Amino acid sequence: MLNSMIDQTPHYRRSARHSPPERIGSERGSVLVEAAFALPLLVSLLCGILIYGSWFMTAHSLQQAANDAARAAIAGLNATERRALVDQSVLAARQAFPAPNANSITVGTDESSGYYSVTLRYDLSHAPFFSLAPAVISSMTLERSAVVRIPTS
Repeated sequence: MLNSMIDQTPHYRRSARHSPPERIGSERGSVLVEAAFALPLLVSLLCGILIYGSWFMTAHSLQQAANDAARAAIAGLNATERRALVDQSVLAARQAFPAPNANSITVGTDESSGYYSVTLRYDLSHAPFFSLAPAVISSMTLERSAVVRIPTS
């Protein structure tokens, strides 16, 4: 009886959505092909995120060390004392530096017109993680500076 009712249903009320799709071939290998296209893109995106995040953390740590050294220099009474305070501050910052070979951080200082400048440089080629992707990083030397005003008596 049900079959007779289906046959009597007008053709405009029958829906094509309920009919099973016709398959031309097997879809078994399509997931593998899609993964072959998407996986290298996702891996390179993940590596880029990790490299940039590590670079950003290293740059921030170097800037923070320069800021701390410049602040420490304010307590010095002359250029020799200021340089000793800067060296002592950078030595303490090297202990917590996130990148390897923190001993290669070079320190530069300059005093002029009542301002004291501390410049720190770190060669990123010492860190193996950054040497894997030289095309991503524009310069292999990271340089950060901090300037403070020296109180005059």
